[in-house]
Amino acid sequence: MYYDYLMNISSALFFICYIPELYANYKNKNANLYNVPEKVIIVFGTGFAFSYAFMNADSTLMTNYGALLLLDILALLMRGYYVYKNNYIDVILPVADNVRTAPLTPEPSQPEYKEPLDNSI
Repeated sequence: MYYDYLMNISSALFFICYIPELYANYKNKNANLYNVPEKVIIVFGTGFAFSYAFMNADSTLMTNYGALLLLDILALLMRGYYVYKNNYIDVILPVADNVRTAPLTPEPSQPEYKEPLDNSI
């Protein structure tokens, strides 16, 4: 069609909208659990729109919604990963290899240990 350029402009603007979200999720490595259902609904909505474009064999809409569907899935997976990582994985603290246990002999600063006398004889 003659007006396909309008859909291409729309696609470019939608792509630009995803850049701050993906960058913020990557940079902060944090995501809120409450935003995941919203992303799931968006993925389903974009999936239905892509199916509509596919059934009508409209290449302009398929280009638009196909790319948006990939970006939505990427954003959902990234958000889900960070929610899982930040909320459901125990934190493991690093341990040094040369951990020193209790001294076998008293340190010079400690008083010398003396055995108790056995008065049972």
